[in-house]
Amino acid sequence: MPFDEHRLLSIRAWLALPVLFAAAVLGLTGFGGVLLDADWEVALSSWVFGPAAGVTALLAGGVDWTHPRQRWPVGIGYPLLVFAVGLLLAPFSLPAPIAMAVGTPALVTLGVLIARERDKVIPIA
Repeated sequence: MPFDEHRLLSIRAWLALPVLFAAAVLGLTGFGGVLLDADWEVALSSWVFGPAAGVTALLAGGVDWTHPRQRWPVGIGYPLLVFAVGLLLAPFSLPAPIAMAVGTPALVTLGVLIARERDKVIPIA
């Protein structure tokens, strides 16, 4: 399905998306641990960064690229980099309260970013 040229994502929003997405997932998982009063640690692994990379790759076609040649190398390379970072961070984990503290601002920021992108004015043709 082609994207509407008037509703393209900005490059900055697209670049921020996987970081905010991964942090939001981390925060929600940490919130679950705090809510259940569980003594678990949230791993920084491919299960956090993999979906973030997938969403980023899917949305690469809807980015307002400054040059058309950027679409393939950056649109595929950046999600691969995000996934590679997830693989490199696999041995590390955070306690649930810290994961929640990191993820809450990211979740709020992601919500604001999505709301701003949805409220873009579309000119009538």
